[in-house]
Amino acid sequence: MAARIRTVCCIHSNLAPAFTRLGVKVLCLDPPPGTASLPELLAGLPQPPDCVIHQEHLGRRVVLTDIEAAPCPTIFWARDPHLNFFWQRHYARLFSAVASTQPPAPFLEAGAARADWVTWHGIVRPFVPFANRPNALVFVGRLTPSRQRRQCFAEHLARRGLILRQDAFGPDLDAAYADARLAPNECIAGEVNMRLFEAASRGCLPVSERTPAEVAELFVPKREALYYDDVLELDDHLRFAAARPALAEKMALAAHAAVAARHLPEHRAAGLLALAENAGTGARGPEAAAALALTLFSLRRSGQLALPRSQVWERLAAAPPTPEILAASIQVALSAGDREAVLAMAAQCLARPELAADVRCAAACCLAACRLDDTRAAKMAWLGFMAGSAKKRTVNPAGAHDYLLFFAAALEAAGHLAAPGMPFDPQVHLPGNAAECLVAAKILRPDCLETDRRLNAILRRLPGTQIERIGLLSHRSLHRPDDWTTGLELGLANLRAFRREAGLGEILLAAATAERLGQADRFARRLANADPEGRLRAALAETGASPRTPSPGG
Repeated sequence: MAARIRTVCCIHSNLAPAFTRLGVKVLCLDPPPGTASLPELLAGLPQPPDCVIHQEHLGRRVVLTDIEAAPCPTIFWARDPHLNFFWQRHYARLFSAVASTQPPAPFLEAGAARADWVTWHGIVRPFVPFANRPNALVFVGRLTPSRQRRQCFAEHLARRGLILRQDAFGPDLDAAYADARLAPNECIAGEVNMRLFEAASRGCLPVSERTPAEVAELFVPKREALYYDDVLELDDHLRFAAARPALAEKMALAAHAAVAARHLPEHRAAGLLALAENAGTGARGPEAAAALALTLFSLRRSGQLALPRSQVWERLAAAPPTPEILAASIQVALSAGDREAVLAMAAQCLARPELAADVRCAAACCLAACRLDDTRAAKMAWLGFMAGSAKKRTVNPAGAHDYLLFFAAALEAAGHLAAPGMPFDPQVHLPGNAAECLVAAKILRPDCLETDRRLNAILRRLPGTQIERIGLLSHRSLHRPDDWTTGLELGLANLRAFRREAGLGEILLAAATAERLGQADRFARRLANADPEGRLRAALAETGASPRTPSPGG
């Protein structure tokens, strides 16, 4: 424990008892949703703290202001960065350090002063022998229409006797896990989630997705947990545990012991204190003004925080005119219906070569002009970007759809792929990344297969997007029935979305198509590359219609 951290101010934190057990005095604050000046909050405390820890609270979204004036290190604990990184990447820069429930590299890449992995934790609960657990499988989590992949997960496991508990807390949560032997887990966006620790705390064997790769550092594979990539591997693990109950119980007991040894609230509190002891320096001056303005803009854009447009506009206007600030300002002006302000800012960007050449700024100018039906302003923004970035003029966009495809490629090349968790509405929002450009383009021309191809290529890199990819690949496969490579990819996406029968069916259809076209060996090689352990080929063989295996030396 860091010796100099004697008093901690916790904002929306559940770790106060853990800090107390570590001998640290805790001062708790619970401000209402909205913005709050950190120095003003601290002024109401009986004494100044040695550290401030602001924990993300999903139900009480608070943004601290004036953080640079705090008299001590400040830490933001991002609890759901897998869905909220699009705004947290700005907010993180304001703090001395950032703790993240997910591997923290993205925060460092976004400019955080320091970042560390402080993930979820478990609790101490007695181990119940498997002989006293009547249920084979349990999943505690909500099913909603927006979580189609989770619905497929639950439907598939219902055949194996899954007990589903959508709202279980306290004693009900304890009982749900204590009555089951295994806890299959599904992740929304490839994240480490609480269920992993909830299950292990109660001696239930976790069977979780193998994402992110660092999850294996939390619970040792095949010793303290089982991990899977698709529904076939999940089924294999469940069959293994059913056939070898004594070994499954031994692994569950090891997971239970791992919580006590490494994953209690005290362990996370100690991690936060160590981070505070070695904290850096958050953004100051104009940089802090920009980070806060972009935080508020992003939260208002996503609907996660009800802020007056005027408040966001004032913050943006007070920040230095960076490309991101100007892009955000254009969107705020557009949402207010201020045509003159939008076009004036577009002209301002065009007059400054460093802004005209920035893809975020150029895209905002061009696409806002398209929204205003100002074809000349759109063309000027595009030409300014082409000239400023020294790009060769190989195309001549004819309208909004062409501009969207162009800037999708340019934004992707600059690393602006997507914003997971941001509920993008192409009728309301200007696209700010490649995926949003392609979604907007698809609305304009639903039958454009090239848009489907490019959007699928981006989503392929984003965990948890299999359902969206299935729609794109199905559309492409329908219009290109001889493209067995798309059929194979569609089958694999189905398997990762817990659609076993649909996945195997698509792969068998792709195999038949490849056979008909004389490309069976190519198909076999690609299948082998996608199935290094042979699990998929074994499942296909069980159907009685197994495709050809690679020829010798092929």
